[in-house]
Amino acid sequence: MAYLFACELPDHLWYHIENDVWVQPVAPGLLRLGMTDPAQTRAGKILHFSTRPWKTVKAGKTIATIESGKWLGPVLAPMPGQVVEENQVVRRKPDRINRDPYGDGWLVLFETDVTPDAWAPFGVLTGKEAWSAYRAKLERERTTCVRCQEPREGGPTTDEAVWGSD
Repeated sequence: MAYLFACELPDHLWYHIENDVWVQPVAPGLLRLGMTDPAQTRAGKILHFSTRPWKTVKAGKTIATIESGKWLGPVLAPMPGQVVEENQVVRRKPDRINRDPYGDGWLVLFETDVTPDAWAPFGVLTGKEAWSAYRAKLERERTTCVRCQEPREGGPTTDEAVWGSD
């Protein structure tokens, strides 16, 4: 796992840095896609997620829409393909994206004919090349990641967490 400015970037994933999307091969031609930690940080608490399964798109076109308290915008396809499934957990609980962007907070399953050896021309990178590009982007944007946390049972109230208790 790489950490850049408190942002997590798991080693096993591929990244489209400009679109803030991660890519995980699931089977030949089938990918799991999600928002990166920097993307969920910039968006703030995510309130709504929508997509259209079986929608075929070109690289750079909308595969989903995210709405937060401070942002409404598209999630863009890292390469041409088709959304074949949406994450039902995220559909019911969109803030899962904030809490676990690389686990339960994935967005869609995506079918593509583009093989991993041809991803670089689409801007999809992995390893040190991805981390180097993300470092430059995060420095340019002055982004430091934060995550929404699950409420702890018996934990402090919001007031106690912010102001402390006497």
